[in-house]
Amino acid sequence: MSDISDTLHDPKPPRHGEPPQVVVAESRLFATRAARFRELQTRLDEMGLFLGFNDHLARAQHRVLKERQADAFDPQSWDMALAHEFPPLAPTALIETLDWQADLTMLLDALDRTLADEGETFDAQRALLATPGKLSERREIARAIVEQKSIAFDQRALAPLVGAALQVTWTRLARSLKRLPGRPKGAAQGLCPCCGSPPVASTVQLGRHRSRVRYLVCGLCATQWYLERARCSHCFDTEKLDYIGVEGPDGKRALPLRAESCGACRASVKLMDREWEADTDPFADDIATLGLDVLLEELGYARAGFNPLLAFGDAQS
Repeated sequence: MSDISDTLHDPKPPRHGEPPQVVVAESRLFATRAARFRELQTRLDEMGLFLGFNDHLARAQHRVLKERQADAFDPQSWDMALAHEFPPLAPTALIETLDWQADLTMLLDALDRTLADEGETFDAQRALLATPGKLSERREIARAIVEQKSIAFDQRALAPLVGAALQVTWTRLARSLKRLPGRPKGAAQGLCPCCGSPPVASTVQLGRHRSRVRYLVCGLCATQWYLERARCSHCFDTEKLDYIGVEGPDGKRALPLRAESCGACRASVKLMDREWEADTDPFADDIATLGLDVLLEELGYARAGFNPLLAFGDAQS
């Protein structure tokens, strides 16, 4: 699996031997993620159906990203955003103007077709696709996702589908930029330089230019940006970090990740190490380790990772 984007844009090329500061997603991002979901299914039997659905969802995302043309982004708007130190693809500013609903419509159709190949296994999910909600409801869910607000209980079944469409739209848009912002600084260094969203997780990379270097991975557009290791990605503290994992019955770690948990701000973001397992995917492995989130909550840590495929809100809200 390639860990370097096939469309790499750095605002200034790194000096010889330095890792790139900002990397956009590769064109096969969602296809690679689908393969990871399938591999995880073989290892986590109790989550098989859930991971199988996400495999099909990632395949549908790949098809939409491949077949739809990129939304045009005004270069003047890019320069203006950068001049004001504002992420050019901020979703709160663009959610009402970008045609993400066309991506959602195509995604639902592609997902229905791939689920149909599984016979009766996903009949309940296909029934949901047949009644995808009103346009106003979709917009309400989309805004709640990008603003990380609570989603109404009766809307949560649709929320992952809306989140998946938003990922396609913003990943495509980030890949279309002719040049990227630089690595974020100061209080913004834990937010995506392209769209300003929080990371889903961080990864310790492999590869010629990035070996053993840690990158945060945007939960929305999948852009990666460099952040020093052993530093909280939420409050940037370096003194009170703890690394928490879950071991299987054999005493071994089932997946190549731990939660980087900060005693200063009580936030936790998952950290995945590709030296342990090269094919790890931030989104797939995050979803496959929801049990770790339960443990972290019991220990008093708040989940800081942003994954649009997971619903937000209290159990009864």
